[in-house]
Amino acid sequence: MVESDSDLGFDNDVDDRIMHVDNDDDDHLRDEDDDDQVEDDYDDVDVDVDEDEEEGSEEEEDEDEGSEEDEDEDDDEEKGSEEDTEEGVTDDEDVQKGEEMEELEKEYRELRSEEQDIWRNLKRHKDEDLQKGQAVKNQRALWDKTLEFRFLLQKPFSSSNRLPQEPVRSLFCDADSTISEAYSDLIASSKKTLGSILELQQALLANNPSITQFGEDSKQLQASGNSNGDIDEEWLQISQMQSRMASFRNKSIDKWQRKTQVTTGAAAIKDKLHAFNQSISTQVAGYMRDPSKMIKGMQQNRSAVALFGNVPDSTENIKQEETYANGDPELLDDSEFYQQLLKEFFETIDPSSSETAFYALKRLQTKKRKIVDRRASKSRKIRYNVHEKIVNFMAPRPMDLPPMAPKLFENLFGLKTQKPASGA
Repeated sequence: MVESDSDLGFDNDVDDRIMHVDNDDDDHLRDEDDDDQVEDDYDDVDVDVDEDEEEGSEEEEDEDEGSEEDEDEDDDEEKGSEEDTEEGVTDDEDVQKGEEMEELEKEYRELRSEEQDIWRNLKRHKDEDLQKGQAVKNQRALWDKTLEFRFLLQKPFSSSNRLPQEPVRSLFCDADSTISEAYSDLIASSKKTLGSILELQQALLANNPSITQFGEDSKQLQASGNSNGDIDEEWLQISQMQSRMASFRNKSIDKWQRKTQVTTGAAAIKDKLHAFNQSISTQVAGYMRDPSKMIKGMQQNRSAVALFGNVPDSTENIKQEETYANGDPELLDDSEFYQQLLKEFFETIDPSSSETAFYALKRLQTKKRKIVDRRASKSRKIRYNVHEKIVNFMAPRPMDLPPMAPKLFENLFGLKTQKPASGA
């Protein structure tokens, strides 16, 4: 079928319109795409702006953080300086504390060493005290045994004063052999006892290191003893023991006297004129300067002792009593020393009974009787007292001078007495 031009025109218009619509649609679509792209661009711009804003905010934040970091750094620097100062202070404090700790440790060590020294000293003193206590105990036991031995010897010693003297002893021994044998046994046992005492004393002196051995004095005593045959060996040994022990005895007594004075306060008294303020050795030396008085006080009279073989009323005994008026040297009485030992012994046992026992011993003591010549009574003999200080003096006796004596004295040494001139 053939179409007409109108139809073709119409179709073309339709096509144009369709094309235009399509173009419009395309434009519209394109516009929409452009709008979308613009929107996308806006969105991208917004995103970029947002990102820039975010980056700006981040930069601001970074700046803030930087400022904060700067502030933190400043704070850190301040803190660092403060910490440095604090560290310096703490270092000084640590050094000071370290020095104080060292001083404390040093003091602690010193205290520990002192404490250890004190403990050692206490232990040593304890051991020394134990040794001293044991020594005192042993010394006390020795003293008790010696004192007991001295008490046992007192009776035979006092009885020995009654033994007969020469020549009565020889008469007794010649008359009976039993008496002679008994007398010999007595002498032998006495020497044996004396030898045992000396041996014991020698052993005690040997155990004491403070007492020196025999020196020059003992050698001199030995030489003098050998030269003199009258001195017995026992007496020589006794003298040697006495000289050996004298210095130690005096030093020991004076030392304990000083300790006693310091304890009681008597050491403050410095007046040496009083005898009690002097040392004991000085007092003993003062008494022993003249031992004759003490020896005479210990000697007994024959009338006070009942000697075997002694007849009281015989003329010979009266003469002997007159000879030994001040005491017989063969009769020795040490009752004063014995009573002092007894008194000390009773004081150690019971102090209250010592005075009673002492006065009881005084009553039992043998009193010395004066020598009285019974034949001199009723003025049958002249009574007189001898003054020893004027024994060699006498009363003046007149003597007639020869006539030449005055001239002799006048012309003595060519001198003459000048006569006074006579008056005119």
